[in-house]
Amino acid sequence: MKPIAIDDFCAVRSLANVTFSPEGTSACFTVSQAKKEKNCYESRLYLLKGGRVRALTGGGKESSFCYLDENTVLFAGDREGEKEPSLTSRFYKIALDGGEANLAYTLPIPVSQVFPLKNGDLLVVGSTFPGFEDLYKGDKKLVKAYFDDKKENEDYEVISQLPWWWNGGTYTRGAYESLFYYDAKKKSLTRLTDAGFNVSDVQLAEDQKTVYFSLLDVSVPRPAHFGGQDLYRIDLASRRQELVVKSRPDFVIATYALGKSFLLVMAADGKFGMNTDCDFYKLDYKTLAVTPYAVYGEAIGTSVGCDVRHGGGQAFKMDGDVLYFISTRFDGPGLYKLEDGTVSPVLVRDGSVDCFDRKNGKMLLCALWDMKPQELYDETGRLVTHFNDAMLRGKYVAQPDPLNLTAGDHEVHGFILKPMGFEAGKKYPVIFDIHGGPKTVYGPVFYHEMQYWASRGYFVIFCNPTGSDGRGAFMDIRGKYGTVDFDDLMAFCDAALKKYPEMDADNLFETGGSYGGFMVNWIIGHTERFACAVSQRSISNMVSMFCTSDIGYRFIADQCGATPWDDMDALWEQSPLAYAHRAKTPTLFIHGAEDYRCDRSEAMQMFTALRYHGVESRLCLFEGENHELSRSGTPSQRIRRLNEILAWLAHYLKPEPGKKQGVNKI
Repeated sequence: MKPIAIDDFCAVRSLANVTFSPEGTSACFTVSQAKKEKNCYESRLYLLKGGRVRALTGGGKESSFCYLDENTVLFAGDREGEKEPSLTSRFYKIALDGGEANLAYTLPIPVSQVFPLKNGDLLVVGSTFPGFEDLYKGDKKLVKAYFDDKKENEDYEVISQLPWWWNGGTYTRGAYESLFYYDAKKKSLTRLTDAGFNVSDVQLAEDQKTVYFSLLDVSVPRPAHFGGQDLYRIDLASRRQELVVKSRPDFVIATYALGKSFLLVMAADGKFGMNTDCDFYKLDYKTLAVTPYAVYGEAIGTSVGCDVRHGGGQAFKMDGDVLYFISTRFDGPGLYKLEDGTVSPVLVRDGSVDCFDRKNGKMLLCALWDMKPQELYDETGRLVTHFNDAMLRGKYVAQPDPLNLTAGDHEVHGFILKPMGFEAGKKYPVIFDIHGGPKTVYGPVFYHEMQYWASRGYFVIFCNPTGSDGRGAFMDIRGKYGTVDFDDLMAFCDAALKKYPEMDADNLFETGGSYGGFMVNWIIGHTERFACAVSQRSISNMVSMFCTSDIGYRFIADQCGATPWDDMDALWEQSPLAYAHRAKTPTLFIHGAEDYRCDRSEAMQMFTALRYHGVESRLCLFEGENHELSRSGTPSQRIRRLNEILAWLAHYLKPEPGKKQGVNKI
């Protein structure tokens, strides 16, 4: 049996965006893979037809597509080799029966989404830039003026709105998304939504007469805490825009689905703050009356973390008036349906359903099942693709051993991975991994870094403390950060050590990222039980987090129940930095230098505090990387990160006389 290697994530192929053709005779999906030698990720389109799977494109940059008709796929790309700076977006069409891709549409602005219309025209979601709102008209002089302005001010930022930056991007510069109509014969765009309004969640009615979308006014200052966006529609014949339903504090629209007889709104009442899960409401197409349809209160979509997942796809779809949707319940997302106001399971297994499509009673699901990376499965749960069989062949994959315990008045669910070569009676070091969110979930799915640690001889333990998704009100941790969640984590750690005497309590290590990094920082100020710690993309100071994070001003106000102006003490009391003077645990800090979710200053503050108080610590800043370093960072940086973690743990590994260690030091 071979161990999982540090770079095996590069061998994993990730599937996403599975989509049936209009008549259901074929399905397309994307396959992405990290390329170690190129230090990048490549993505290609694949076709499933007649039970056979084959590559449809080979460029390596094809991640966005849609069907033009039953036998033709349209995808975004750039095969023209632009020499000059350009805003142009190009879309190519390729026949499913073979042949080369041909240029089909050229649009003068960055485009995030297109909807092909039966007459050959397009509905387009594209970028608008303040001061250059007419770029969509394709005027070359205006395009030149835009790039001249950009070059002149490349070392100069003007910030005038919230949010002023986004993780994974950069300063927003006020850019937003607009809705356009593209006339293929005239080769021209027409603006459908007013300048100054951001468009999102666009859905085209099946008859292609009406387009629905969410709309947010970006021209006015945003309040400190704001809810969902308002739902609008446009009649494409008359171009008349109409407000369909408005969000309010007790009716925050998350998303919606277009049914045959009614529109289904998924909205939250705000009972548990911004993390409140949705209930279902019916909206009459004609009267626009909204009525309750089903009380649900569970997460829609997948909340399970994973580091071998790239790309997205559908989380819900209406078939007539029946909603099929992915929902995270307990420790994993499954497929459910809502029919006549009642929710029932369709396909639920250990693991995670990540996206799906349904057509003519057939389904394809992209899932993390059976401790494998993503593959496609049909409506019976039968495995359809085998992209990752070779990568796993002959490798040690630790199977998660569930561990559930009662802590106070609730249960804590978690899992244990045994080290490779496990022998009863032998002592092994332990890595306690704490998930982010906190409204996410750890489940029984293939997680490369955890498997790598297990292959190196470590027990790996992980759980879902209070604040985790999948159990309704269980995720409500507002104003309680560092209290009940800390108790849950310590109780789980105790239970794991009790279940396996082979776990070496003297070689107990902790790590976590984002909220998990917050907890690592918190834990080292409240206990000395860990031999060392690794804090990743962390939070240390709720006060500074409020005004530096891309979501801080609304996240902190909601989750901590305070702002710096109405209760500074409450924020400081929920800040790990307040307890840094108590810390004794050697701690490694890992942070993306361009992390705008948890600014690098959060790691810097905690690192400085520990060094000031004489605690061994190390700060590794990864240039060019953001909050997603561990999941979609460049391959070289991901490998460097794992080496830093293992070297830090190995340095503090304590050999004990008379005891055999099951881990090999690096």
